[in-house]
Amino acid sequence: MPDGVMEEPAGKNPSVPAIEIRNLTKRYGCFFAVDKLNLSVGKGEFMGLLGPNGAGKSTTLKAVTGLLSPTDGEILINGVNSMKHKAAMTHVGCVIETPQCYPEFSPTDMLTYVGRIHGIPKDEIRIRAKDVLEELRMWSWRNMPVGGFSKGMKQRVALAAALLPNPDIIVLDEPTSGLDPRGMIEIRQILNGLKKRGLTLMISTHILKEVSEMCTHVTMINHGKMVISGDVEGILRDLSSRDKNGVKIELKTLRPTNGEFISDLGAIGGVDNIEEMSDRHLKMTFSGTDEEQVAISDLVYGANLGLICMNVEGADLEALYMSLTDDGKVSVR
Repeated sequence: MPDGVMEEPAGKNPSVPAIEIRNLTKRYGCFFAVDKLNLSVGKGEFMGLLGPNGAGKSTTLKAVTGLLSPTDGEILINGVNSMKHKAAMTHVGCVIETPQCYPEFSPTDMLTYVGRIHGIPKDEIRIRAKDVLEELRMWSWRNMPVGGFSKGMKQRVALAAALLPNPDIIVLDEPTSGLDPRGMIEIRQILNGLKKRGLTLMISTHILKEVSEMCTHVTMINHGKMVISGDVEGILRDLSSRDKNGVKIELKTLRPTNGEFISDLGAIGGVDNIEEMSDRHLKMTFSGTDEEQVAISDLVYGANLGLICMNVEGADLEALYMSLTDDGKVSVR
């Protein structure tokens, strides 16, 4: 292909990842901030880049958004090498590290400024600004100086600026860092709304709750290397299946159980260590199949006990995170 000619973008082709990182390396002298990282984010996925402080999360996102040049490797946006073809970055909106806004600007001023940089027509800027400010619940403050805003409000203004050009990929570096509990909840609600719109999202975080509540996929990194990557449910399911102790199941029924029921329950494959907390409250360990788990609830219904709840406590991201980011136990995959 001739120099300067951009390869045909993948567009909406779902088979082409929205973001593809190939052997990404960033070295500072003898220190590797990121070391041969490979990562793929499919269209419409919500990827959480998870790791302790200093793991290489921000460095990775800065490389993805073109804010720093890698020592080695490639980054493809919708199938286009963004390091060779900067136009690929028109698909990406980002907020990296602490958002900075001109304090005397209002949100309207800020979005007008960003829109002009992107070459968006004036009338179109006005329409888009109204849409994103309403979506981010900032319309009431559209003409107030940003300098007087809380950190959470500034974060929303920065996110509005990232959304203004209508990107299909959003990259955020620790979007809830430093926010109070209310601000964290509001940002998470906004990101879940973007996920429902079908945007591809990639965020870095060290907060496990954010990944478990929002993300469809997770990649854990430590010392610049990938530790594990995949869809959240699949990773936890695999972790549970490898746990010799299985998961914990708690049953609460409307009517009391009896010896016959307990005997039938123990005969179901995978059920073990039944503990009678009361005649209406049971706990047990379970290492069986999905079909055998369904058989537990079927037994309760068949015995006409009235199932109040059936809670399953399995492996969680916190346990996985702690085991895989332990410096002495990291197993790179």
